[in-house]
Amino acid sequence: MKKGILIAAGALTVALVAGAAYAAMGRHGHGVKMMENMISNRVEDAADFIEATPQQREVIESAKQEVFKTLEAGAANRQAHAGEVLSLLSQDSVDASQLNALVDQKADQMRAVGHTIVAQVVRVHDALTKDQRAKLIDHLKKKHARALQMHNE
Repeated sequence: MKKGILIAAGALTVALVAGAAYAAMGRHGHGVKMMENMISNRVEDAADFIEATPQQREVIESAKQEVFKTLEAGAANRQAHAGEVLSLLSQDSVDASQLNALVDQKADQMRAVGHTIVAQVVRVHDALTKDQRAKLIDHLKKKHARALQMHNE
């Protein structure tokens, strides 16, 4: 049961982080802020729903900010990476090993972001009570079911 709760909490965080990652890739600064605000509102609503204590809210906020900070750092690398790819592709002869090295570098960066996210999910998970986690998981399952139903209509 605990593993299922952790997986579900991880799924929520991954969904939130995917939104944050999309925001970090945005072309306009206001789009990034809008996405961060939307994610922050959803996280705050979830904290309200489970009646998080002030101490738990501090952990949740800190975890969220750590994820945002990690994603912003990755966004800075994205432009450099794209420039390297374009430089390689503009040459008369494309060196597959250099492109593969860039792919490996990007995969390593993504893995590091994922590990940061997991660490923050664990922090939040450990800060919540068993009842709060169960309440949150039930809430998330219902939201997911509604979203699937709307998508299939």
